[in-house]
This record gives sequence, structure tokens and C-alpha cells, in this order.
Amino acid sequence: MANRKTLPQITPPDPDQIMMAGVAPVSMGEQLGWLANLPMQPRRAQRPLDIGFWNPMRDQIEMF
Repeated sequence: MANRKTLPQITPPDPDQIMMAGVAPVSMGEQLGWLANLPMQPRRAQRPLDIGFWNPMRDQIEMF
């Protein structure tokens, strides 16, 4: 069977902590919006592009 990811657990609020006046906790929607605005990252390490125009071993004059 395929390995399944575990879902994140939401911790209950700590009764010993108090909130400052005018400050609200970060909501799940705000967290997801922040993550959606991050730049995309590859899931795996990328191999360098060593073919075509950027190949240092190729004589690039022949293209023109």
C-alpha cells in the first residue's frame, strides 16, 4: 500500500495564554493564503540544463 501523509492536527487553545487587545489569532484561511503566495519550489532537486543552447561543449556559432 502507498504511504499516506498524516493530516496536520489543530491544537486546542491554551487557557494559560491571553490575547492582547485588538489582536486576533491567525486564521486557517490567512495561513493558506500566505502559503499560496509563496514562490513555487520544485518537489525534487533539478538537474542542470546541459543540452541545447546552454551546452558549454557545443560550438554556439553554428546556430547562427
